Amino acid sequence: MVKKNRNKTKEQLIGEMITPILILWQDILCIPLTGTVDSERAQQIMEMVLNKILTTESKVIILDILGVPFVDTAVANHLIKISRAAKLMGCDCIISGMSPAVAQTLVRLGIDMGDIITTTTLKDALVLSFNKLGYEIKAKKK
Repeated sequence: MVKKNRNKTKEQLIGEMITPILILWQDILCIPLTGTVDSERAQQIMEMVLNKILTTESKVIILDILGVPFVDTAVANHLIKISRAAKLMGCDCIISGMSPAVAQTLVRLGIDMGDIITTTTLKDALVLSFNKLGYEIKAKKK
């Protein structure tokens, strides 16, 4: 029993190392997803995201899917669930890294992303996050 718990902890730690949650700015988190997102990994990601939202009181989380090799119905549904769970905790979710191929796949599969905001780049997602939070970046006067 103890060995099983140790292995579970190792698996969780490996999952967290592979899937870091970055604090990009005050109130803005980012999780760069890479590799395959199956049901088990999606559940781990959701738990990590919700805990990080709770501890940081963040208002926006960006899920960057640029490193996810393919998005099918299952992956899209996982992303939607993570986004909705974050919203229930008062945190808006933006999905960045939306490529033309992924967009076409989602349309072809008939997946409704609903009210989930998507962007093609992380930069665009960060700009949207700043706008949502009322932040401005101004150049220093010389």
